[in-house]
Amino acid sequence: MAFRISFFRTPQHRVFNYKPRYWNPEKEEFEERIKQSRAKVSAEKRNEDKPYIPGGSIRGSFRHRHEVERRYPARQKIIRAIIVVSLIVIIVMALYLTQAFSYLFKIFQ
Repeated sequence: MAFRISFFRTPQHRVFNYKPRYWNPEKEEFEERIKQSRAKVSAEKRNEDKPYIPGGSIRGSFRHRHEVERRYPARQKIIRAIIVVSLIVIIVMALYLTQAFSYLFKIFQ
């Protein structure tokens, strides 16, 4: 048992006491069976479509990304323009602030 010295009172832990008002175990069991059967059917359907190929999903994702970039080149141009404009704004602000600070230093000397 460790003695803790504290200047402030530490709060006690809170107790969570939730009591459901109504519970239907039959309905819950039924929903669970439906969920399991849907998962089983979807797993079977996935396996029937095509066999598992290691790395196949990775290869497909790179191809999909290339197709999206080829379809929407305007999006890339907009992003580049935003980056260039923001860099120009940052450079102008830096120059302005350096001139303002030099002016303030001249005043206070």
